[in-house]
Amino acid sequence: MNQETRPLDARQRVKQLLLGIQRDLGRYSDLLTMLQRQHLLLATHEVDELTQHNLQQTELMKQIQQQAQQRCQHLGALGLAPDEQGMAKLIARLPEPLRQTMTGQWQQLEASLRQCQQQNDRNGRLLAGQIETLHTLLGQTQEYGQEP
Repeated sequence: MNQETRPLDARQRVKQLLLGIQRDLGRYSDLLTMLQRQHLLLATHEVDELTQHNLQQTELMKQIQQQAQQRCQHLGALGLAPDEQGMAKLIARLPEPLRQTMTGQWQQLEASLRQCQQQNDRNGRLLAGQIETLHTLLGQTQEYGQEP
């Protein structure tokens, strides 16, 4: 059995979790930049550029989702719940130098996620406002999300 087909041991899984968190820190930084760019494109009505931008953003989101799924798989294989509590339990079990590193990076990742969620909400409010304005200009009175 070669190394590629051999199951990962606990140490390898923890290493993969840490590497995944590090990769996600970069991805969430990129996502925040993309969400800010998306806001600008929405505000300036750059439809063609926005379409291309959204395709790239969707690809980045797929990578983030795949990494989250891998994180859940690793946690499950370690006998932990695939959620925040499972990650907290794992971190608490680590030796001190690694515990500090992983705690800091996990907290950074959570903060990055919150920033992206806030920017995404801001983009959604802008888009909803634009749709409402368009409906007003067209003399339509339905609320956003309702069928005409």
